Amino acid sequence: MLPKGYRPPTIGEYDGSKDLEDHLRKFRNAALLHQYSDAVKCQVFLNTLSGSAQKWFDGLSHGSITCFSDFKIAFLRHFASSRKYQKIDHCLFALKQGSAEPLRSYIKRFNHVAQDVPSAISEILMSTFSHGLIEGEFFRELIRNPCKEFR
Repeated sequence: MLPKGYRPPTIGEYDGSKDLEDHLRKFRNAALLHQYSDAVKCQVFLNTLSGSAQKWFDGLSHGSITCFSDFKIAFLRHFASSRKYQKIDHCLFALKQGSAEPLRSYIKRFNHVAQDVPSAISEILMSTFSHGLIEGEFFRELIRNPCKEFR
């Protein structure tokens, strides 16, 4: 039975296409905040599933989930392919400024990808950024006066 005054957590639904660990992390935080019991966690988590995730749950054999830990393990196993993996710094070398792409657009795109590469040190970021630039005034200025740190 759900607690009196229950309101569903505002973490969004999981349909099998997004990062499952992000969804689980948001749910764990909400469950901790609201101090859900193990049984309530199972009921509430089930209500965060939609689409293929709901179909997956409907296909589980009766009695296969006895506690939230069972639910979490089965969920992680089934949706493992939806896990978001951290990128490695080699993917930065694939970034190239398009021939007609404005510098500001390339910088924005590079920074967006670089955020997902926590292992990249400043020297690698500077090297891969300049490696992807088209030759122009900014590129030549970087060659004449290299940056000491990437920010």
